Amino acid sequence: MRSMLRFLLALVPALLVTPAHAQTAGAAASHTATTTTAVNVRSAPNRHFPTVTWLLSGTSVTIVGCVDTWRWCDVIAGRKRGWVYTRYLTVPFEGGAVTIITGGPRLGLPVAEFSFGPYWDEHYREQLWFARKAYWQTRWDRQPAPAPWRPRGGSPS
Repeated sequence: MRSMLRFLLALVPALLVTPAHAQTAGAAASHTATTTTAVNVRSAPNRHFPTVTWLLSGTSVTIVGCVDTWRWCDVIAGRKRGWVYTRYLTVPFEGGAVTIITGGPRLGLPVAEFSFGPYWDEHYREQLWFARKAYWQTRWDRQPAPAPWRPRGGSPS
């Protein structure tokens, strides 16, 4: 009985410090990034889509995953979720900080698929611009395929 009580008492502090989104985001919650400047969080991985919120420079975000071009990452910041261009996100890497657009797949971040309809349905029903979902869906469907990721100058070794 005492060992069970000790176990439960040891578990309580861990539950209190775990953010609510980390409990729902699962393993992705272990990846964090920091914004390098004030940035917009977009409703899709493209700068032409509605802004969900904006973040100050130095804001810590949880990375859910990044598209396979390593140009956009799906992030959680507080109660908001959306896409940030990876030139403005750094992650810890080999004792320093590297922008995701530079480090790409070598950083070990999860890859995320973006499916417009299901993503918007799950995260943005309360947004005013959600009423024009069909317009935004058409805009998403018309965009050209993105170029694949390639290393940029200053990439990590």
